[in-house]
Amino acid sequence: MTPEEEAMQAEIMAEMKAISEKSSNSRFDQYEKKVVSNSVQGAAGTENSDPNGDGGAAFLQGNPEEPSMNQYWYSQPTISALTSECSRLIAEGGADFKVAFLSTPSIYFALSEAERKQCFVFDYDKKWESDRGFVFYDFNDQETLPKELHNTFDLVVIDPPFITREVWEKYTASSKLLLCVDPTENSPKGMVIGTTVAENKDFMGELLGCKPQAFRPSIPNLVYQYNSYANFEGAKFLGKPNPEID
Repeated sequence: MTPEEEAMQAEIMAEMKAISEKSSNSRFDQYEKKVVSNSVQGAAGTENSDPNGDGGAAFLQGNPEEPSMNQYWYSQPTISALTSECSRLIAEGGADFKVAFLSTPSIYFALSEAERKQCFVFDYDKKWESDRGFVFYDFNDQETLPKELHNTFDLVVIDPPFITREVWEKYTASSKLLLCVDPTENSPKGMVIGTTVAENKDFMGELLGCKPQAFRPSIPNLVYQYNSYANFEGAKFLGKPNPEID
């Protein structure tokens, strides 16, 4: 990479970091809790690969984005692809396979009702707190992760509200608390799926052992492009390019 290209990349990263960190110190101060319908069951009939067959359409229709919380949703086809990957892993893992969705409610709610019984969604937004699988989660406070859920999950799915390494380090700490432990090595084991910018490739590998996948998610109202990452081989739906983007 030439010095000019390195300078340009550094400038792009600085701009993205500034966007990501805007209002981060008081990101929830202006947030007023909204009581909305918790319905997530969509009408059948649309052919998609996710279990509900609506590609998360019901979730998108019932849950407007909250920019003050850096809350920007994946597109409907992207939700469908990510949900399909999770559904595949749940089916292969069986009834004891558990999934933790960290700041990824759109994927959780696009799963079938039966699949959600094996899952929990960890989020700061309490408008979903009436759901059986909801767990309040503040990534700045690991104490918000119930101890009874420590080391009980086979897969963690992550989409932080910010792209900085500092935030990803906190989500990594959460993941290590939630993932099952290998008794022979006394270290976390399990699968991780995450989405963030391509420039985070190096520390995604360092922190979580994740590699970029062919699938690049679409987030229509976000100003920069994300990649998908996974720490396991053989991802089916993440292993193919997203026709929305590529």
